[in-house]
Amino acid sequence: MGDLEFSQRNYTISNFKQNGYEKLVLSKPLDEYEAEVPVTRQWFWSTDIGEWEEVEITVEGNSEKPYEEFIEMADSILKQLHIYLERSLKYLKQFISIQKFSVYYLSAVSFGRLLNFDGHILAGCSLAFVYGDYPNVFQYKVKFNRSGWPIGFEGGPL
Repeated sequence: MGDLEFSQRNYTISNFKQNGYEKLVLSKPLDEYEAEVPVTRQWFWSTDIGEWEEVEITVEGNSEKPYEEFIEMADSILKQLHIYLERSLKYLKQFISIQKFSVYYLSAVSFGRLLNFDGHILAGCSLAFVYGDYPNVFQYKVKFNRSGWPIGFEGGPL
């Protein structure tokens, strides 16, 4: 990972819509009140991607199932995840050039609505990376719109 190149074979998830969709579970059980309230829920699944273990894949949905538009997006993007990983780390390197990228840990890939820095809500995905050792641990999220264009990043201490 030192040269920021990821092989398609090790850093993609093929057929998410057919295989991964069935593995998604609601992020937390609903109590009696929550089951009746129509609010957004997160569905997740943990998997290994390359050298990263237990990467959390989350898809926005309701209390019954993940939203189909985000399942479609996840299926498309996860097939090309190696490209998004390269883009993400190169994007971060432009802004945080002092950090060693070999110690970034991919912790999550999320699909759903994202709040952009200008207050707009966009459909897209984010890749969350953890950097550092406790107590100096930071998380950086690189956000992409639906078409794969980077729309920003956020970061801070964990």
